[in-house]
Amino acid sequence: MTKKLFILMSVFVFLSFININVYATNPTEKTKEITVKLNEKILEFDTEPIIVNDRTMVPMRAIFENLGAQVEWYDKQKTVTGYRRYKNNVSDMFIKLKIGDTTAYRNGNSFHLDSPPIIRNDRTLVPVRFIAESFGIDVKWDAETRTVLLISDDDVKKPELIDDISYIPKYFDSGINLMIPEFWNTSDSSNKFGYKDEEDNIQMIVDIKEFKEPMTLDEFTEKSKAAILETYKDRVVFTGSDKLSINNIDINVIYLKNSSITPEINQVLYYFTSSKYSYSITFSYYSQSNDSQLLNIISNIIHTIEIDGVINTENEHYIEYKDFFNYGINLNTKISSSMEVQSQFDFKGTLSEETDLEYFIVEVSKGDEKCKFKIPISNNKFDSKIYTPFGLGNHNVTIIAPKPQENSKIMQFNIINSNSQDIRYLIPSLLVEKNDNEIINLAKEITKDINKYLPKYDESKAIFKWIYENIEYDELLNSHPRSAKKVLTDKKGTNEEISYLYAALLRASNIPSKIVKGKIDNDNFHVWNEIKINGRWIIADATWGSGYTNDNNNDITGITKKLDMNYFNPNRKDYENKFIEITTLKY
Repeated sequence: MTKKLFILMSVFVFLSFININVYATNPTEKTKEITVKLNEKILEFDTEPIIVNDRTMVPMRAIFENLGAQVEWYDKQKTVTGYRRYKNNVSDMFIKLKIGDTTAYRNGNSFHLDSPPIIRNDRTLVPVRFIAESFGIDVKWDAETRTVLLISDDDVKKPELIDDISYIPKYFDSGINLMIPEFWNTSDSSNKFGYKDEEDNIQMIVDIKEFKEPMTLDEFTEKSKAAILETYKDRVVFTGSDKLSINNIDINVIYLKNSSITPEINQVLYYFTSSKYSYSITFSYYSQSNDSQLLNIISNIIHTIEIDGVINTENEHYIEYKDFFNYGINLNTKISSSMEVQSQFDFKGTLSEETDLEYFIVEVSKGDEKCKFKIPISNNKFDSKIYTPFGLGNHNVTIIAPKPQENSKIMQFNIINSNSQDIRYLIPSLLVEKNDNEIINLAKEITKDINKYLPKYDESKAIFKWIYENIEYDELLNSHPRSAKKVLTDKKGTNEEISYLYAALLRASNIPSKIVKGKIDNDNFHVWNEIKINGRWIIADATWGSGYTNDNNNDITGITKKLDMNYFNPNRKDYENKFIEITTLKY
């Protein structure tokens, strides 16, 4: 009986293996291709999608571009990023994935991947569900037909065929997007595009600047033409002009010939403006190129222009720009869109060893209010605070790398400040480096013996006296003003520069300080500080308080240095009557 049972069990096991092998080699099940559809349209890929760990993996660039996202690949970090606007700019989405890494990021927040990106047949494959759902697109799987169904009610901006040429979207962080030929190359600066072969050579440069003062489109155009003439003089000839209206955007067009290089080039310049920015798009090509064909391509590009804010700073947003990866930045603190903070948060991390940056510039804004300050970098490390000084609500933060020619953006994100306190006069600025270690240590040294019962008032007076004893007045105005740190190094400064140092030392002592400018007459002005103590602002003029004043005309004449404490908390009405106009400076 036992022997018969053993034989029956052996036969059962044998047949089981036969069944398993037959199932595993079923050609219908294993070789059936995976289809991906976007709103019923089949998407084409140059590498077939595959399934890894029950997740459909598709070619990186094709899926991003078909979903209307701008995609970047960073080979050194083996990292892919994608950026896309939601419908009507409700929210922006930036995602980041790394080859072999099961952690991915959406607007700075981390998510686990069951199947991380892989490289197969020289193509990077990414999980389609994570990508699509990150961009607000519904994903369904039809097991019977092995089809991924992507369903979107949004207008997906994807490659478009114009005059038998494929155009792809390009987005710019200050509010403009357009489409360029897919075969054009992009330069390292990300605002230059072009193409060169044996017959044609064309380059497009997009230049975007924030207005420092209001300017009409015609004023902006004439100012730009004047700058061209000043630069190239008789080597440039304007050959025509035009006015266009495209997508409700008024555009001025300038045509010229430029002989500053050989062979001569033709240029077409398009100028337009928004409430905050001026835009110029310059197309350059050799005179012997196929003029009609290139002008047709240029016209196609211009007719795709839209201004609708790729970064809408009032809404949720987060993005890491190309230089974030070029500088090899690694963050040691978590930063994500709409992160809630109490007036400040840590900004720590490292850069690659070959990076020679000495500091970042941080720009923080809320509506029309804006401040800038530096984050020092030492030994390729940074460890500082970023401030959200303008009370409750959404603050937009931009991290910038200073460059010899032009600053470049590193990161941009929004932060929600949950503290109602307005601390704008307690934080550092580009000229008031209250977070500099030397200034912090000096402020502590000056105020170390102050009576604890009236500390802020007496600390302010002690710093006032220290400036009198240690800083000399310099009547020579500088085209580039000394910052507080430079005044401390040079031991001298103009009255405005001395006010920077006084403000820095006060703020380092946690005492709010404004910098105020008064107009004496059409030719003369003066700068002083205001200090907030026990909820009340008082005036403190460290320059006139050091004896550098003439009471007859209220102007500094270099009179013998002498401490005059009457300029610390003087009568406000009497003091302000010396000026015909008073302005608080944004430092």
